[in-house]
Amino acid sequence: MQGTHSEEDDYGCRLEVTPTTSRCPSTWYLALVFCALLAFAHAQTASTGSLIGFVVDPAGSVVPGVILHLVEQASSESHSAVSDNEGRFSFPFLRPGSYQLQISKPQFASLTIREIVISVTETRRIEVRLRLATVVEQTQVSAELPIVQTDNSTLGRTVDRKEITSLPLVTRNVAQIVGLSPGVNAGVFNAGELGLGGIAVSQIASSNDGIFAHGARSYDNNWELDGISVSDVQSSGAGSGGIPIPNPDGLQEFKVQTALYDAAYGRYGGANVSVITKSGTNFYHGTVFEFLRNDVLNANDFFLNQVGRPRPNLKQNQFGFSFGGPIKKEKLLFFGSYQGTRQVNGAAAGQSRIACTSSLSSPPLTNDRSQIELGRLFGGMSGTMGGVAIAADGSNINPAALALLNFKLPDGSFLIPT
Repeated sequence: MQGTHSEEDDYGCRLEVTPTTSRCPSTWYLALVFCALLAFAHAQTASTGSLIGFVVDPAGSVVPGVILHLVEQASSESHSAVSDNEGRFSFPFLRPGSYQLQISKPQFASLTIREIVISVTETRRIEVRLRLATVVEQTQVSAELPIVQTDNSTLGRTVDRKEITSLPLVTRNVAQIVGLSPGVNAGVFNAGELGLGGIAVSQIASSNDGIFAHGARSYDNNWELDGISVSDVQSSGAGSGGIPIPNPDGLQEFKVQTALYDAAYGRYGGANVSVITKSGTNFYHGTVFEFLRNDVLNANDFFLNQVGRPRPNLKQNQFGFSFGGPIKKEKLLFFGSYQGTRQVNGAAAGQSRIACTSSLSSPPLTNDRSQIELGRLFGGMSGTMGGVAIAADGSNINPAALALLNFKLPDGSFLIPT
């Protein structure tokens, strides 16, 4: 009794199994190895992508033995492959960038496909259709690859360098762009905070902001820089969660994967963010930038307007450059970037000033802020968390607290009102 059973795996490898009374283990072994090699052909990592495809002739039949050369246009780095018996080929572990594919085979016209864009963690599929060679000729094609990824079910979005440098980033913190990805819910960015601002990549703060992917908490996200995990599980950084935040001019692209991504890309259950920095090319290139913010260009805070307070002092300068190119073309390339930040910021203090008006309790302060008067009002009292009680003459009041209580605004009123 004989029969034929056909199976097809996730990579399109088709096995024809014919049960008979005699068996050939070596055939099974070769078939499994072949399918394993096809699975490896889709390989990519958190810092690379891949290109796969197949070659057919004008009649649609597969063409084996086709020689393919893939060249990165910026650095001239080249990769080679030969189509197998089913016309398939693959280029795994490619750096993100723009590539050119050259195809050649005797009796067929040479073909060049330009502008094949490889994105991080993504697999691009392409169909190559050869033409018979009647005369010596070469065809050039501009590739228009499909936007939808048909080779995996990963949900995510790639942000390229044009978006990174074009989108408005008040403190040039690229982590803000993560909130634009589908399935991601991010807290409101506080542009008045010091440094990189309150993007809340760190753990849940009292303000309940953060970056949540499909409901996962902000500390469930995995951050990778050039394929290396840079997540801070302790969330020690106030503005960035302790992760490195390169300046936008030094980034090539980044990919936010929010669901159904491969286990090789992350260690947590939230989003996986793969950040790729720029690299050198065969041509010198660079940028110079200066970004300015101050209290003349910025509007006043809503609550400060409500109580008639002026705009707090704010002066912020972010400046720097990026530069890259060849030391030896196609052999040794370099790229570097620098960003400096100089900031005088009274905006956060201005918001705290309003909060202080409701944080004091009786006995009330008077316009007399001397040690003796403060000792009379608060003598014998200690802080809400305990501590040394205030002396009756106020002699043990901290000098910093005394100076703060007596600090006056330009209009003559106390910072902490009576």
